[in-house]
Amino acid sequence: MEQTKQVTKQNYHEYTDKYFLRARRILKKEGINPIVRYQVFARKNIPRLSGINSAVDFIRSIAGEGVRIFSLADGQDYKAGEPIIKLEGRVQDLIELETVYLGILSGALTQECYGRIDFEEIRKSAREIVKAANNKPVFYFGARHFSPSLDERIAKICQEEGFAGCSTDIGARAWRTKGIGTIPHALILSYTANIRENGLDKNPTLAAARGFEKYIDENVPRIVLIDTFNREIADSLATARNLESLAAIRIDTCGENYAQNSTNVELPKLNVPEKYLKGKGVTIPAVWALRRALDKEGFENVGIVVSSGFNTEKTLAFIEADKKYQQLYGRELFNSIGTGSLTKNIVITTSDIVAYFSEKEKKWMPLAKKGRCEVKSNRLEEL
Repeated sequence: MEQTKQVTKQNYHEYTDKYFLRARRILKKEGINPIVRYQVFARKNIPRLSGINSAVDFIRSIAGEGVRIFSLADGQDYKAGEPIIKLEGRVQDLIELETVYLGILSGALTQECYGRIDFEEIRKSAREIVKAANNKPVFYFGARHFSPSLDERIAKICQEEGFAGCSTDIGARAWRTKGIGTIPHALILSYTANIRENGLDKNPTLAAARGFEKYIDENVPRIVLIDTFNREIADSLATARNLESLAAIRIDTCGENYAQNSTNVELPKLNVPEKYLKGKGVTIPAVWALRRALDKEGFENVGIVVSSGFNTEKTLAFIEADKKYQQLYGRELFNSIGTGSLTKNIVITTSDIVAYFSEKEKKWMPLAKKGRCEVKSNRLEEL
């Protein structure tokens, strides 16, 4: 099994997606620090769990005793979607840890299910995605999908094959720069908890965007994630109307949701797989509807970053749609791609905030991005 011993309390920031580091900084500046519950799950059935002890040890080494940890045990069987780990603690103690503990889990579970990573397959996939992207920038956002010990090596492969950058500082060394990123769901949900607790009348996505604008270096492009509440169009327009510095929005609609207005779009004929024309998640109609809505309101200069499962096939399909959009409207459908989809032989794990503790009501309250509500389990044990 790939080791993660080089990730320590002193250097884990280098292995962390940049958007989590920036999110904690914003929350600290704003004085927002709710008690939250995270839920971790995997997307595949697994005959024998692995990596839990290592992930828990990492979390405990950084967050200390201030976090409550509930988990399954290494060696247990597992069904996709069931909670593997639940965490309860202050969001500022937990928000920076997600990339590394997911990487530890994904790396161990992939080893358990598929054996060692095939780096030639990763190189081939990276090359094909860049070619399929047809000169649009592609950014590597896959640190959480692999053992942290592999991040620098995989990022280097992506750099050599033409990717434009990546989300961690350790990986960004290949480009002789720093990690990049937008705004995570966890930041928007933290603002949501604060808004609810204080009875405020604010749009959480816009509030998080304003926090980013206020506290993050002006040289960092203002790119805002807009799918947290499945109001992709409404929250994009609200942000564009109120944030003059907005450079782009990022759509990452999860596979549980139909993106806003995506089922009402009339597309021109496209020769692409049906799954990218219908269904849930980031589909061509989802991005088409979003681009048209922005253009109609005069926000042609606000770019769109697409992410979520952009392997070679999906990239080719979206580029086909982009060409058609340019023929019809004289501009790009979307502007860049964020992806970590470099191999099929992988177990992806995901972590979501699913609740917060209301200190006013003295009870746990549901709080999650749309489609990712808390899953109850009687198998988790507190450690």
